[in-house]
Amino acid sequence: MKALLRKDIYVMFTQLRGLLLIMLVFSVIPGGIFIPFTFLYTGVLSTASLMALDEQSQWDTLALMLPYSRRRLVTSKYVMGWLGIVAALVATVVMQCIWAATGVAAIEEGFFTAICLYIAIVLILQAVSVTVIYRFGYVRGRVMIVIAVAVIGGVVGAAAANGNTLSTAATALSRLHPVTYPLLAAALSVASIPISEHGYKVRCEK
Repeated sequence: MKALLRKDIYVMFTQLRGLLLIMLVFSVIPGGIFIPFTFLYTGVLSTASLMALDEQSQWDTLALMLPYSRRRLVTSKYVMGWLGIVAALVATVVMQCIWAATGVAAIEEGFFTAICLYIAIVLILQAVSVTVIYRFGYVRGRVMIVIAVAVIGGVVGAAAANGNTLSTAATALSRLHPVTYPLLAAALSVASIPISEHGYKVRCEK
């Protein structure tokens, strides 16, 4: 696992420096306006980009000839996404605390709750994207991910248009401690690993 993570980290810093730069830029902007994009880039787009590079170089096929199980190969991509989320969390919290301490921008009420919600959403999106890409490949998978996000956005938009539905959902969430959001999402993410592994196996056997 360590060797796989080192390989992905090396690829990240050599081939995906643009994504890292965008993450840093978003995390240092006062007021936390772009915090959701910080988590999105590091937790979802960076993982999907790593998988795309693996597919283009045929690493995902070559790796099966090495002494790594499919479970380990799949899990390493999840771990990279989780590490990205942790990096985004640290960068965001540190920078926003610095801005608050220097009087540039105060930390708004509900900041902690919002962070927990962002992490939960990104964990779910990461699980969905990794599962789809392992099953269908990056080229076909990214189209399906866009469709899935559009559907989810449509459902959320419809709920927002319906005040009662939105109010009910907000009430249900408010009854839970904010830390519960990422914990539940993390459990879902871990549960999707065997599904990704199966999809990887099916795609490679075609």
